[in-house]
Amino acid sequence: DYRIKEYDEEIKRLDKELKKFERKYKKSSSTFMNEFNMGKLGDHMDFIEWSSLYQMRNRLADKKAEFKGMI
Repeated sequence: DYRIKEYDEEIKRLDKELKKFERKYKKSSSTFMNEFNMGKLGDHMDFIEWSSLYQMRNRLADKKAEFKGMI
């Protein structure tokens, strides 16, 4: 339970960071990632950070799901 709580807290923190970019650029993170991966957005520092946060968040969600499957 402690580990899952840690995952939840970190995912929540990352979600807050992602929301800042979503509001600023008026698009969801998943839409952004599709456009970013297709090379439509360039390499602006915000986009690099947004991409990194999104990938970290998804990796944590995967780890959490994997961990829950183990218990």
